[in-house]
Amino acid sequence: MINLMPDDAKKEIRSARANVVLARYIVVILLAFGFLVLLLAGSYVVLTQTKLSAEQLIQANDNKADVYNTTKAQVDGLATSLSEARNILDQEVLYSKVLMNIGQQMPAGTVLENITLDTASFAGTPVTIKAFAKTTNDAVTLREKFQGAPIFSNVNFNSVADSAGIPGYPVSVSMTLVVTKAASL
Repeated sequence: MINLMPDDAKKEIRSARANVVLARYIVVILLAFGFLVLLLAGSYVVLTQTKLSAEQLIQANDNKADVYNTTKAQVDGLATSLSEARNILDQEVLYSKVLMNIGQQMPAGTVLENITLDTASFAGTPVTIKAFAKTTNDAVTLREKFQGAPIFSNVNFNSVADSAGIPGYPVSVSMTLVVTKAASL
């Protein structure tokens, strides 16, 4: 078959076919654009609904939390009271333990006559101890034992007298020392 159509008609038919293909592409693009617009609108609606439900949940939780504010205030007050009590207990000194620790440091041949302890004694204030010993060597041993003990620091003789003691312990000793916090543990 021989095509006897004029060239202008052929061009117009080719252009018409191209126009139909372009029109189809335009329709497909418009449908895709419409689909995307619907998808975005649907996402916006879903996100708006999610936001509203989250805000309602937050409001409901805030209302529930308001109910517990008085309880929370009571718990906070109790925690404060307990921390104050803890601070007081941490500062407590068991003098019986202190005296036992001092007694354990006493060497044979020595006895205590006088010791005065108060809260300032554990804050670095020097304490004067009066003791009696059988011999001068026992008095020196007492000082060395106290110097080596972790419960004392700054141990020094004030005086040592050979004839000012009590029966059986003729040497009188006066010492100054600092009692550490470890003495009450």
